Amino acid sequence: PNVDVAKMLAEDKAESKLGIPFRFGAPFDVNYTLDNSGVWETLPDGGRLWTLRIECPGAYSINFLYDFFEIPKGAELFIYNESRTDIIGAFTSENNKPYQKFSTAPVKGPISILEYYEPADVDFRGFISISRIVHGYKNIFDQNVLKDIAGYGASGSCNNNVNCPEGEPWQNQKRSVAMVLLGNGTRWCSGSMINNVREDFTPYFLSANHCLGGEPYWIIMFNYESPECTNTNGPTNMTVSGTTLRASNSYSDFALVELSETPPDGYEVYYSGWSNIDTPSPQSVAIHHPSGDIKKISFDYEPVTSTSYLGSTGVTHWRIGSWNDGTTEGGSSGSPLFDDNHRIVGQLHGGYASCTSITSDWYGKFAKSWDYGSNSTNRLKDWLDPDNTGATTLDGLDAARVAFDNDLSFGWSPFEVSFTDISNENVVSWVWDFGDGDTSYVQHPTHNYDTPGLYDVKLEIENDIGEVYSKTKIDLIASLADTVIGHEKEIVSETQFVMEIDAKNNVPVNYFQIPVEYLGDIDLVLDSFSTVGLRTEYFEDDLSYTHNNPLGKQNTLRIRASTDGSVAELPPGEGPIVKLYFSIGPGSNSGDSTVISLGGYISGVTEFLPYYYGSMLDFQPQAIDGLVIIGTCCVIRGDVNHNGSIGISDITYMASYFFQQGPNPVCEDEADTNSDGNILITDLTLLVDYMFNGGPIPGPCVP
Repeated sequence: PNVDVAKMLAEDKAESKLGIPFRFGAPFDVNYTLDNSGVWETLPDGGRLWTLRIECPGAYSINFLYDFFEIPKGAELFIYNESRTDIIGAFTSENNKPYQKFSTAPVKGPISILEYYEPADVDFRGFISISRIVHGYKNIFDQNVLKDIAGYGASGSCNNNVNCPEGEPWQNQKRSVAMVLLGNGTRWCSGSMINNVREDFTPYFLSANHCLGGEPYWIIMFNYESPECTNTNGPTNMTVSGTTLRASNSYSDFALVELSETPPDGYEVYYSGWSNIDTPSPQSVAIHHPSGDIKKISFDYEPVTSTSYLGSTGVTHWRIGSWNDGTTEGGSSGSPLFDDNHRIVGQLHGGYASCTSITSDWYGKFAKSWDYGSNSTNRLKDWLDPDNTGATTLDGLDAARVAFDNDLSFGWSPFEVSFTDISNENVVSWVWDFGDGDTSYVQHPTHNYDTPGLYDVKLEIENDIGEVYSKTKIDLIASLADTVIGHEKEIVSETQFVMEIDAKNNVPVNYFQIPVEYLGDIDLVLDSFSTVGLRTEYFEDDLSYTHNNPLGKQNTLRIRASTDGSVAELPPGEGPIVKLYFSIGPGSNSGDSTVISLGGYISGVTEFLPYYYGSMLDFQPQAIDGLVIIGTCCVIRGDVNHNGSIGISDITYMASYFFQQGPNPVCEDEADTNSDGNILITDLTLLVDYMFNGGPIPGPCVP
């Protein structure tokens, strides 16, 4: 069916004023199965291949919900667009759910092709039933679009990215917080993975009762956050599809669901701890996804108060009087409230807080959710303390069996890094691989990185029952010798010249900021700059000045691949990234010079410094300045016509210049036979005297 995009956008605009989370797709109910749709083909190996082509004209993306999904071991499902530039899968029997439902992420473009392979020898015939197709009428792959309509950048400016310095003490807890997406693509609520007393990594997820609805189709998205303090859209591919409701209660507005599968090790999930003690925390922290945005963190430095929720009865909630730093918004619902011991004590029910309203929020008390209900369907204790130990507090748990920290992730080569093993095992042996050819066998080693580059680090452990586990962190260490490099250039008679600026980068770079200052004896004008024919030629963002002060001989250049991550970063390497086109003003003399400074300058009260910005790292590189020198054309003084020797023709050339308006000397220094800095009749007289009267030879070019 056709999608009335204008109508849906108008609905979205109206709903946004009510705090209703964003949607990007229009759902259509269908009934497509392996039996009633698509084409089957028998392959030479006896296996069978089923393909189904789905076209949604005008769609930016297509994704699918399945009301029945169960396939045998060895079978594989792939989904891709017509150009095969976006492929997801393989989905296998590992994706089978106990409740036999499933959903898959959006694939770019208006055409999606499902390809299902089933081997000849299987235990049972697979069954796939597509019940809903979501036509993406908003381009969720375009960060500029996301900023306005799909969550990214939609939250208020007072929010703090979770990876800002103030979020540093909460780096474990942030890994427990995730976003809830509905099957139609709506960025719905927030929630957190939560530990249980058995500490057996059961994938329980705590959110809010009022968020419930369609939880079998919920998609839990982890690590959707900016990698740095500034706003950068986060990854959206770390998801788990499908959950099962275990318990909920409107009294304290909690919902506990269990994920259909344990999040992969690569997600680096943390299971947050909790406290069921009904005591107000002296200060509080919230980690959440306001308005479907990247992960944020908020702080209240005052004690919470025990109260009811708005018009309800009972002391069921913790009230935040007002946030001291940050806020919450629609989409934050269900997110955890942490006490000063980094334990969950509640989940967000609602409130009036925003960047423009410094008012209250209410969190359903974990203490009430714990045991207020009458059975396992409406209280937490049966799930989080299944052995009824009477625990009142529990600390968090890192999901990785192998885990390690490092005190530094980058530094100027050479530098030392200290590593700490924090694995959740009874470890008896360690093998560290630092990525540069060196290894260590101690629990907590230090290592020197002497050579610039990017290095993976791997830790392999063996526990006390002989089980071996390993973890590799890709590009964990950046040993830097990154430099922006100018060159020395000698010019003679030119009125214009080009200087190339090189970059040596050991990490990928999306955006170069290059300050250029050119004060000196030579009057230079920076006319333009270009990346044609250079390492950065493929960059798509417009070249521009971020600061332009031509009178002060100061300009700062911006060279950026893209604003939305759609263009690949410049890979590690060395070579030219920009050409600077200069003009030379009048009045320069041989020997004059000007430094092309790249190390930064101050204009007014603002300092402009060289900077490399990338997905891994933002930092200030070292700088090597360039230099422009006015050289001399003089080879033989007296060689006025510049033919390599002194002869009668030089006298003729100079006489024509003085008396017949002939051409200027090719090299004025060579015509200045008496070396007084001027070209006068005395220079002609000296030349005649030398040629015909045995007079002195003109002096050398360099006295």
